[in-house]
Amino acid sequence: MAVIQRLMIDRFRNLEAVDIALSPGFNIFSGVNGSGKTSLLEAIHVLSVGRSFRTHKIDPLVMREQRDFLVFADLGKQGRIGLLKSRSGKNELKYDGEQQRNWQTVAAALPLQVLNTESFQLLEGSGKLRRRFLDWAVFHVEHSYLDDWRAYRRGIAHRNSLLKTVDIGLHAQLDAWDVELGRLGQSIHESRKLILQSFTGLLSALLEDLLPGRDVLVEYKAGWDSEQEFANVLREQRPRDIRYGMTLNGPHRADFIIKINGVVATEVLSRGQLKMLVCALRIAMGRFVERSAADINQAGRGEYRCTYLIDDLASELDRTNRHRVISILADSGAQCLLTAVEEKDLDLEAQIAERSGKFHVEHGKIQSY
Repeated sequence: MAVIQRLMIDRFRNLEAVDIALSPGFNIFSGVNGSGKTSLLEAIHVLSVGRSFRTHKIDPLVMREQRDFLVFADLGKQGRIGLLKSRSGKNELKYDGEQQRNWQTVAAALPLQVLNTESFQLLEGSGKLRRRFLDWAVFHVEHSYLDDWRAYRRGIAHRNSLLKTVDIGLHAQLDAWDVELGRLGQSIHESRKLILQSFTGLLSALLEDLLPGRDVLVEYKAGWDSEQEFANVLREQRPRDIRYGMTLNGPHRADFIIKINGVVATEVLSRGQLKMLVCALRIAMGRFVERSAADINQAGRGEYRCTYLIDDLASELDRTNRHRVISILADSGAQCLLTAVEEKDLDLEAQIAERSGKFHVEHGKIQSY
């Protein structure tokens, strides 16, 4: 089970000398706006995947007048993860004391789902965000997928470069690349499609509790006419790709849309209902990965659990809907870190509150109470 038992954060935004023991269940962080609650969740996210969910820049993450920041998590039997990251972008990432070249092992050990104000972009933003959401699940269920996706992206970059040339041997070179990209792209597509089909059942079941009385349909778009082999599409569409100087078909353009009662969700649901749908998406995907990993013994280290980082759940949700989300999370048995201005904003039942870790955040300092 991926549970953060101890968390240390230093020199990250306004957080300094944080050293806390966390509950394996709910952990509530309360404090006024700007106290550092969201920064704590952000630090965990950076530790897990190497990037922030708030910015692409490193400089804002490092405390003023400091050169670097430190984040450390003790996962018990799952291992220990430590990250020292400098303003220059240099990383020192360790897992169980061993230096890591990338985040692949760490991300597998500490799977996260984030629920915050930016989560609306999963429904309203670009297809890139939905591809990333889907690829997160494929990676945790099928670790070899990441190598295929990286190879595919490198291949597309090379093909796009070729498409902009007027080399006499252009078509011969493209023939070779199209065979390899066709193989990789078809494999990526099949993995995504299988995951999404399996995930949809869990999402529908969860929405019966979170958005009752509504039928959900997830429509997957492959990024090309998937009735044809991808390699054939690359060859047939080559003249158009040459004209535009880029590859216009493929899994790098895949997407999915969600319809509620036959209508695109963003066109029919209120803001609060959209947040409930986002909650359902995130929780359902976490559950899907947990169950899939258990079925194929992917983790190999006992029970597999996703950790949920939930920032300001009370925003745009009424008391009834907050209670629905919290009850589902509590029943899942997963570790959850939730922020609120005041603990009462979460409307925790007494039984849940009693066994939760409670922390007050003020001016970058965090204390349990």
